[in-house]
Amino acid sequence: MASVVRSSKFRHVFGTAAKRNDSFENLRVSASAWDSNFVAANPKYLAVNWDAGGGGAFCVVPQAQVGKLRADFPLFSAHQGAVLDTAFSPFDDDVIASGAEDHQAMVWRIPGDLEEREENVTEPLAVLKGHGRKVGHVAWNPVAAGVLAVSSSDNTVRLWDVEAGRVGQTLQGFDDAVLSIAWSGDGTQLAATCRDKQLRIFDARSGRVERAAPSHTGIKGSRVAWLGDTRLATTGFARGSGRELRLWDASTLTPISTQNVDSSAGMLMPFFDLGTSILYVAGKGDGNIRYYEFADDKLYYLSEFQSPDPQRGMCAMPKRGVDVARCEVMRFFKVVSGSLVEPISFRVPRKAESFQADIYPPAHAGQAAMSADEFFAGKCAQPVLADMEQVFRDGPLVVGAGSSGAAAAPVVVSAPSPAAAPEPKKAPTPEPRKAPTPEPKKAPAPEPVPAPEVKPEPKSEPKSEPKSESSADAAELASLRQETARLRAELDQQRAAAADAVARERTAQQQLEQATQQLADNTQVSAKLQAAASDAESLRAQLDVASAQADEFRTQLAQAATRATEHEQATATLQQDLQAAISAANALALAAEKAADSLQ
Repeated sequence: MASVVRSSKFRHVFGTAAKRNDSFENLRVSASAWDSNFVAANPKYLAVNWDAGGGGAFCVVPQAQVGKLRADFPLFSAHQGAVLDTAFSPFDDDVIASGAEDHQAMVWRIPGDLEEREENVTEPLAVLKGHGRKVGHVAWNPVAAGVLAVSSSDNTVRLWDVEAGRVGQTLQGFDDAVLSIAWSGDGTQLAATCRDKQLRIFDARSGRVERAAPSHTGIKGSRVAWLGDTRLATTGFARGSGRELRLWDASTLTPISTQNVDSSAGMLMPFFDLGTSILYVAGKGDGNIRYYEFADDKLYYLSEFQSPDPQRGMCAMPKRGVDVARCEVMRFFKVVSGSLVEPISFRVPRKAESFQADIYPPAHAGQAAMSADEFFAGKCAQPVLADMEQVFRDGPLVVGAGSSGAAAAPVVVSAPSPAAAPEPKKAPTPEPRKAPTPEPKKAPAPEPVPAPEVKPEPKSEPKSEPKSESSADAAELASLRQETARLRAELDQQRAAAADAVARERTAQQQLEQATQQLADNTQVSAKLQAAASDAESLRAQLDVASAQADEFRTQLAQAATRATEHEQATATLQQDLQAAISAANALALAAEKAADSLQ
């Protein structure tokens, strides 16, 4: 029975890595072992967690400044510990938040003279203090202006009103460190994964845990991403260390499906594009980016971008920053090594000079729908959307107070109502039409030459005919019979040649099938080799971390041995002093006895 291929506009989406000249080089990406993306991006800048040695810093590079970064490029350095996460404001491309190991989060404004500046930026707009341990993640609310979620290893998530510099709500109830956080599309809920292997959804205004459920059972980390307003996707590990992708119903927090991805050791990073309903899943420690189309409560596998260079971290460009004229639907920035960030463009293969409205629905406009005070007061609103045709005409949409005057204001379109979105209507599946089966073509055979019809001589009255005419007819008849026999022999030879050609064609078809199967086997072997190389790279990274920890333990052991030696020396000195004191006491006792004897 013939299978019906599922129809999709995004079946042939493909990824292309930028050339070296179009990548960001000469960077010093942080070597922290914390599960972070290490990079953040918007249409104007790229931010990179920096390996600053002492203290903490990050670097903000203009998108146009590809190639090698100059060595003295200014950093944002006010943290006293390593920067673990950064996030650009969705409403102002010149505002960025950072979280670090010094228990603080900071909000910064990027100066206009960044490229010409020689000194570092050391004065943030706001310093958000109060967390008991390191700050692992920062995430801006997608609807309300100036609302920032900050997660900490003190087992809390605090929702800050940045402009007022106060905590609007504290989310509690975690039994261990928070591993990832994600806002819902309307900004009213926040999903979080935790090291205690629980997935939780909070009401952001009341701080109440609305739902909680056991998540992935593996001992490694996990991440979460929203797929619209009522569905979630999480990535993590099974009990046997295999990597998993799980789809959830957010309204009840029950799993809908679970896919076993592979058995690599690196964390899976999920990114969801609401406009195309494509979920991208990138693995740390390998070079693969798998992508799935989300439809009818299922994740349909589309394809996979493969690269020999493993990725340490990754971030996605907001939709208002993609190249609509080239049918680009997603752009990632991949941390390839400690000094290189490589853009990867995913495009729909179309050649069209007009705007493709069917693959570019309205997207986030970069405008706030309400203020922080309205948000914490309980107001609800949908994100402000912009028509992507404006991006097609004018290029990337830059927003905020620092945007250039040439950037036009976004064309706002009506957002969907806050009510629950109706279930998508299923397009009627056309009944597959069976193509007529062509009959096999045979080698054309030469048309047989019909034997000449020999008409019987009519009976006639006996008369005297000349004998020469009768002998001539007999000779002609014999000649025609010889010609017919020759033609039949040629026909048999051509039929034999045609049969031989058919046999050769069948042999060639079999050889082609064998070669195809061998190529498929070689492809599987190559994929396994790539997976093995990725696993080896991940193990090498873990070995480096273990080696660093071992070096630290050796240093601590050497310090302990030094302190023990000092204690032993001090003990020996004390023993000598004690022996001297005992000898002195004995001498005094003898002297006392002698004095007593002399008195007697």
